[in-house]
Amino acid sequence: MFARTAARRPTQLRVVRQSTPELDAYNLAFDELELDWHWDQSILDELAAIGSEKERICAYLRQHRPHLLKVYDADALAEHIAEVKARQPAR
Repeated sequence: MFARTAARRPTQLRVVRQSTPELDAYNLAFDELELDWHWDQSILDELAAIGSEKERICAYLRQHRPHLLKVYDADALAEHIAEVKARQPAR
């Protein structure tokens, strides 16, 4: 008789989403404001050298969402996003 070998299961890859309380707060704010944005660690790293939160959001708008600047004032939108973000529960 032949020995039975255990069936091999395919290796499953697990994608681990990097998250921090700050990223979660930004993404929750974007969801609340119904913006189709999602920041990840690379975006946060890209903006890290910019001094204030409002300036970081404005820089993101200029670089990644310039079409919105035709309709919205960058400073006003950044201020609103920062206010909503500040209301998000700490995780």
